[in-house]
Amino acid sequence: MNTLPEIIQAIFPDLNEPDKYSGEDRHKIEQACTLALEALSLPEKTVVRSVDVAQILADLKIDMDTLIATLISDGNLEGIYSIESITEKFGEKISHLVEGIRKLNRFQEFQVERSSDNVQNERLRQMLLAMTVDIRIMIVKLAYRVARLRHLKYEDEEVRRQIALETELIFSPLANRLGIAQLKWELEDLSFRFTHPKEYKEIALGLKSKRTEREEYIQRVIQTLHELLAKQNIKAKITGRPKHIYSIWKKMMRKNIPIDELYDLRAVRIYVDSIQTCYEALGAIHSHWNYVKQEFDDYIATPKENGYQSIHTVVIGPENNTVEIQIRTFAMHHHAEYGVAAHWRYKEGGQGFDHNLERSISNVRQMLETSDDPDIFKEISTELQSQHIYVMTPNNEIVTLRQGATPLDFAYNIHTELGHRCRGAKINGRIQPLSYSLKTGDRVEILTIKNGQPSRNWLNPNLGYLTSSSARNKVKSWFNKQNRAENIKSGEALYHREVRRLHAEHIPLEKLVERFKADSEEAFYEDLGKGRINERQLTSALQTLNKPVAKEARQGHEYVPEHPEEAERAFVIGATNLQTYLAPCCHPHRGDDIVGYVTRGRGVTIHKSDCANILHLSHEELRRLIEVTWDKSIAENPSYTAELSILAFDRRGLLRDIMTQLTLMDINLIASNTYTDKDDRTVNMKLTLELNATMQLGDLLDRIEMIQNVESASIRTV
Repeated sequence: MNTLPEIIQAIFPDLNEPDKYSGEDRHKIEQACTLALEALSLPEKTVVRSVDVAQILADLKIDMDTLIATLISDGNLEGIYSIESITEKFGEKISHLVEGIRKLNRFQEFQVERSSDNVQNERLRQMLLAMTVDIRIMIVKLAYRVARLRHLKYEDEEVRRQIALETELIFSPLANRLGIAQLKWELEDLSFRFTHPKEYKEIALGLKSKRTEREEYIQRVIQTLHELLAKQNIKAKITGRPKHIYSIWKKMMRKNIPIDELYDLRAVRIYVDSIQTCYEALGAIHSHWNYVKQEFDDYIATPKENGYQSIHTVVIGPENNTVEIQIRTFAMHHHAEYGVAAHWRYKEGGQGFDHNLERSISNVRQMLETSDDPDIFKEISTELQSQHIYVMTPNNEIVTLRQGATPLDFAYNIHTELGHRCRGAKINGRIQPLSYSLKTGDRVEILTIKNGQPSRNWLNPNLGYLTSSSARNKVKSWFNKQNRAENIKSGEALYHREVRRLHAEHIPLEKLVERFKADSEEAFYEDLGKGRINERQLTSALQTLNKPVAKEARQGHEYVPEHPEEAERAFVIGATNLQTYLAPCCHPHRGDDIVGYVTRGRGVTIHKSDCANILHLSHEELRRLIEVTWDKSIAENPSYTAELSILAFDRRGLLRDIMTQLTLMDINLIASNTYTDKDDRTVNMKLTLELNATMQLGDLLDRIEMIQNVESASIRTV
């Protein structure tokens, strides 16, 4: 393909069909083919040309946008055409695909010396999937790998081994998991050819016919079966495929038998509506062809341990060739492909499944399987949802963490001491804060000091240093082991700091001691110092005892429930009609500081804010928390006025950063008064704010104090 017409004919043979493409689409196609032709004329930077990849995908009947993106993703064009210029020429949808394809093509983290590490291999597969925001990007990557393998015979021995082994352990299983059989068998066979050349040749010689001839044979068998079942008024879907070389070898190894003892080199599968129809079809087949008795298995009557059900039989078909026939219902097939019986699980032996990721992959597979329309690739939910992120250590070990994890979570996941000594982190070579939210594919390097120890700030949920309960427990454990007097001293300092920030000096310490069920003031301070009581719990308690009251209360009377049944009922802020239930785990009562948790189909469950079940929620589950209150009047009129005082050192952009933070927290600024001392460059701000009655004031103060140059912040109700 050295000319533009040749490329267009190979990739878009239907371009000139009337009403097939719009004028704009034709223009994009011609532009993409022109760029692919330009890539062919440039000095070769990569072995694989995008034209070859696009032709592989055209055979799969993939959609137009993906074919265009593939053509312009050639490695030779990457330094010439930026993503911005591609967006200008082809639009955002195609440029996003090109960006994702380039990202995966640049990713080279597989290490041959770790090829036997099944856990790392599975994590690498999951990381590649989690990096893929559109499933089409992974399909293009797999096609790139097929094209790479087709060129592999011209490469050096070491390169062959690296690429083939990487394909066998990473990319073939991915094609299998996504259910793209055409790419899967070629990836497996071509990589097997270079990892086991002797065995490959022996099996290839042992097959009496070429793959194309075996495919034609299967089609003749399927036609005969359709006619046979139609005579019995049996409606069925029939598919078939010849077993490929790698699959034959795997079965020979598993059963320890030679190739001439394999009966399923040609296989056909029949799908029907009911179990009864399965046996009717079996009877029709056995009456037409002789079958091999020792190869008959009825997994419907006796399912496998994983629930797999199907009838397996081997018949002596046309030309005296053996053919394996499987008969199952559509429901049995769905369970085998997408349920716990899914075949890739036992063939790959993968570990540590990401259930969200596998669920979204399963949805993709089902939609691809049930549609021949190339535009189905556009319609499917393309974002693969993962409950985990996959990040790398400096030496390319892959670490699995929950969504929202920070560099500090990463450090404690590697080793407790690494977490304790952590003082900073480099993410992809750049210094980032310890509260930075890691993303899949990030490379994380932890910066430490020799005799480091954890900071109590790490236990403050408002600051976002730690998201995993296991990391928090390691920090708490460290403080628990410290000197009691030191913990009491630290706890007392923390208490006075929060009292000052919330202007809660008038609240008796005894009330807090009683609220946290401490035996004495010293015990309360010790619990604070050890982290048994964290800063959010303390500020929440102080805020509750110092809480701004509803309009009725500000006018001189306490809120009194209108109906007796409201005495122990909580209300959702801004939605008082939503049904709420008191959680049995922590038994909240009127006066307790509370939070709501949105359940699936059972309304909102009310928990104490310091309930263990709430404190240990995952990052994902925290999104289900909702603001609630005991007072219906506050729920109906949830705002009040407060004055925020800030002391800071002056700098350019200070006020802008504070306003930005207030906007992010959805806080309305009513008035502001700022005084700057030009001599010592200090700034005193008084900001009058409109706040939601359930806002965590500690969270607000912590976020303000994290702004550069802010020394302290405090708040009082007006």
